[in-house]
Amino acid sequence: MLHKLQTAFLKSIYNPGLEEDALTFIREVDNRILSEQLAVYRGSIFAGLKKALAQTYPVTKQLVGDDFFELMLGDYIIKYPCRVQDLNDYGKELPDFISELAHARTVPYLADMARLEWHYNCSLNAKCQPNNLSELPHLNQPQQRNIKFHLPQGNALLYSGYPVDRIWNMHINNIETEITFTEQQYFLYIYKDNTANCIARLTAQQSGFLSRLRQGSKFSDVCEDMLTAYPEVDISHLLADAIRNGWLVSYSL
Repeated sequence: MLHKLQTAFLKSIYNPGLEEDALTFIREVDNRILSEQLAVYRGSIFAGLKKALAQTYPVTKQLVGDDFFELMLGDYIIKYPCRVQDLNDYGKELPDFISELAHARTVPYLADMARLEWHYNCSLNAKCQPNNLSELPHLNQPQQRNIKFHLPQGNALLYSGYPVDRIWNMHINNIETEITFTEQQYFLYIYKDNTANCIARLTAQQSGFLSRLRQGSKFSDVCEDMLTAYPEVDISHLLADAIRNGWLVSYSL
C-alpha cells in the first residue's frame, strides 16, 4: 500500500494529468478541493527545485530574466523529474534542454553558459585529491613510459564559439565591460585547484593534451597521438604547463 501511494503521489506531482490515483489517498480538509490540496505539495516541491537550480545557474538566470527562467524551469522539471538525493546533483540536462528551446535562441550562447555553470557546480562539489607529482623525478624510463596522469575530480573541458568564461565572470563579479564577439573557438577547462574552483582558457594544443589524458591513456600513447595531430607540438612544455597550473593532480603506473 505504501509503495502504491508513493508511486501515485510522485507521478501526480510531475504530471497533473495523472493525479487521479493520488487523489484517492488524500483526505478532504476544510472543504478544499482535493486537486487543490495536491497542488500545494506540487508547488512546494517545484519551488524547492527551482531554488536549487537558480543557485546552480545564476548567470543563466540573469541572461534571460526571472520570468523566462521561472517558466523554463517549470517545463524542465516536468520533463526531468528529480531522482537524486542531493540537489547539487540535479540539473545536468538543463543545458541540452535549453539548446532545444526556440525562445532561448535570442541568447545564442545561453546553452554554453549553462554547460559552463553545470561543470563549475560539479567541480565545486568534487573532492580534492592527494597530489603525488613530486615523485615524478624519481621514476625510471620504463615507469615513465607506463605512467598515467590523473586530472582533478569534477574537471571538464568545454568548447564554445563564444567567450562564455568572460561573460560569466562579468556577471558573477558585476563587471561592466564590452565584449567583442569574433568567429573563433574557445577552449575552456573547469577544475578545482586545491580548494579553489578555476576556469582556464586553453590553446587547442593544451585542450587536446588534457582531453587525451582524461581518457586514461598511457602518457607514451598520448605523446604519440599528440605528435600525429600536432607535428610541431612540444610535449615537455605542455606537461610542465599542466603541472604548474594545477591541471594535473596525480599519476599512477
